Amino acid sequence: MHVLEWRAAVTPDAVALSDQRGGSLTYAGLVAAVERRAGGFTAAGVAPGEVVPLLAHNSVDWVVALFGLVRAGALPAPLNWRLSPPELAALVALTGARRVVADDACAPSLTTAVLPLAGEPYGEAPERPVERLRGPEPCLLLHTSGTTGRAKLVPISHEMLVAAILFMKLEVPEAAPGARHLSALPLFHAAGVANLAYSLLTGGNLHVMSAFTPATFVDELIGRRIQLTQLVPTLINAVEAEVRAREVTLPDLVEVVYGASPIHPDALARAVRTLGCRFRQNYASTETGPLPITTLGPADHDPARGRLASAGRPSLGWEVRLGEFGEIQVRGAISFPGYWGDEAATGAALTPDGFYRTGDIGAFDADGYLTIVDRLKDMIVTGGENVYAAEVEAILSRAPGVREVAVFGVPHETWGESVHAVVAGEGSAEDLVAWAKVRLAGYKCPTAITFVDALPRNATGKVLKEPLREPYWTGRARRVS
Repeated sequence: MHVLEWRAAVTPDAVALSDQRGGSLTYAGLVAAVERRAGGFTAAGVAPGEVVPLLAHNSVDWVVALFGLVRAGALPAPLNWRLSPPELAALVALTGARRVVADDACAPSLTTAVLPLAGEPYGEAPERPVERLRGPEPCLLLHTSGTTGRAKLVPISHEMLVAAILFMKLEVPEAAPGARHLSALPLFHAAGVANLAYSLLTGGNLHVMSAFTPATFVDELIGRRIQLTQLVPTLINAVEAEVRAREVTLPDLVEVVYGASPIHPDALARAVRTLGCRFRQNYASTETGPLPITTLGPADHDPARGRLASAGRPSLGWEVRLGEFGEIQVRGAISFPGYWGDEAATGAALTPDGFYRTGDIGAFDADGYLTIVDRLKDMIVTGGENVYAAEVEAILSRAPGVREVAVFGVPHETWGESVHAVVAGEGSAEDLVAWAKVRLAGYKCPTAITFVDALPRNATGKVLKEPLREPYWTGRARRVS
């Protein structure tokens, strides 16, 4: 709030936000709208410290509602609008909320009392919640994606946001007042929130898209002369294909920041060539907040350097080490604050000396570059040998006809677990196993392959292995054999 108010004071007439629905606000207009919305929330009975979920598609109104709740002293908890009604009900129950701020499209999915996302403002702006706006205090709650189990809530503090913005400002000189940003990432996600804060608190002009299509995204890049944007690998691939097919250039685009899931080095090299701009990878997690754990900078995106499979080197303020099985563990000056209301899960996520256990397996090279090898949960133990699912996926993904692949362990009476692959694409299981056998040790090769039309993904493009794995483990007390 302090930085937004400062921006409104020094650049009141600069455009802060716009959206696909025609919404647009200057910095002065944004702060005024936030004040009015905070007054409306207070008049509706929202109390300081109250957790209020926010369920809506990307829009200017979403941003006003988020900051309006913060200004009212409440604790907003953005929710994933792609979840089913039962999943949303479980998340709302997890927050303990009595009401949810929702847009018209999302409100029917809720059974809780709804406050409208937008409408006529009412009520005077409340007294400034000074204690709630201090650096260590939580600014909002984000929920984990639940790709490896039930979702949990993570408090993101004001100082976590400011630290991330400071780091990006130091790294990206073009992130200056008036810079043109574009985001199609969902604002409920950690990357979407980080991009929102990064754009607004550096005085930029952020255009938010409520839905992504490659054609529309490229149109916006060209028409708005976008300089800075943030994507996930699946969207990078789609944008690269669109730009290549249309044979257009993007002379104004300076940098693409990406993360959230792995990208194949060949696809990344192709995107670097086609888009003709800088690329920056940020490796982070919801638990550690928007400040990247490691960064692979633009210079290391030169394919000749051989770094495209790396996640880069530790960024500002992080200690990064490898624990048992090579698990990446991190600790920083502004570290994981613990799961909201879940001491047991917090205890399991932290080592005795305060490092957060990411659940990712990694390896450092001689120059200090970290490579993400796999998810710890995705490691398969077959006949006493460790098999990294990501290694098998990388080999199978290069086979003719394979569009995407997910590999995981399934129970086996003799070996404990065996390697199973789910493939979206064409071909036969026999041909794929034969392809793997000349490139991998025998124990790493799939013993069975299932073909599907597409792999399930969450809102940010991460493959959801749990629904693929679950049928094989139903009825068993644990997910290892």
